[in-house]
Amino acid sequence: MKNKVKLYHYSNVNIPDKIRIKTFGRNSYTRNDVRVCNIKRAFYYTDKRKVEYILKYSKYLYIIEVNKNKLYNLDIDKNKLKTKFTDLYKLVNYIKKHYIGAVYNQNVVSVFKDLQYNKKIKRGR
Repeated sequence: MKNKVKLYHYSNVNIPDKIRIKTFGRNSYTRNDVRVCNIKRAFYYTDKRKVEYILKYSKYLYIIEVNKNKLYNLDIDKNKLKTKFTDLYKLVNYIKKHYIGAVYNQNVVSVFKDLQYNKKIKRGR
């Protein structure tokens, strides 16, 4: 269990089974991400207490457990990928080919594939 990390995904949509990346860019708060790097992904957090204000009052919280080794930590950047790839699109594309996602800003995770959630919590609202 120590190689597992919990990821938290917030949404106002009642998702029946998987968090799907095909919805990337549909929300107003992800449109800027589309302009910067249009690689489909879903956003998660590693700490459910540190979430952006716009998502804080979402109707649903989805919890997923993944193997830590399948996420590349850009804050640590042990393979110096930010030096190797100065172009953001190329950096993200490289990580997408070798990992399921990337951790950055100490708490945010971009995941490049659909993931089945382990638990769904309907929140008060």
